[in-house]
Amino acid sequence: MIAARPVHGFRRMLGYKTTVWRERHSEVVLAIDERHDNSHGIVHGGVYAAMLDAAFGGAVAFCGLPGRTRLAVTITLQTTFIAPARRGVLTAFGDVIGVEGRVAACVGEVRLDDGTVCATGQASFMYLHGSEQPEGVPQSMRGQKL
Repeated sequence: MIAARPVHGFRRMLGYKTTVWRERHSEVVLAIDERHDNSHGIVHGGVYAAMLDAAFGGAVAFCGLPGRTRLAVTITLQTTFIAPARRGVLTAFGDVIGVEGRVAACVGEVRLDDGTVCATGQASFMYLHGSEQPEGVPQSMRGQKL
């Protein structure tokens, strides 16, 4: 299923990729380089937030039926920054912890390859009409006007 995850502009620009994608769970990885640094020479907090958003979004969007997807948009994202990272590989873990109607709630964290937890987060997503159902909507609906 990972090959089915589209690689859009922001994903390509930041350089992260999905390594695990299944129902209610997603993981994205990023090899840190100088593009990800803030003015202090550590990973910019926005990188952690973007990785969490991507992992959460993947967990929310997964649909196991061929040719179908679940479309959703982020409505809240809270990130707590815990430890800095300079180089290495970051992994963001995202889990859906509940769905009520068209709103999904997620929790997760970003870890450095040595196990250090660099950030934690929680978010809520709004499913677009039809996507709240486990069978989702046809993938052809992706990219249509919201």
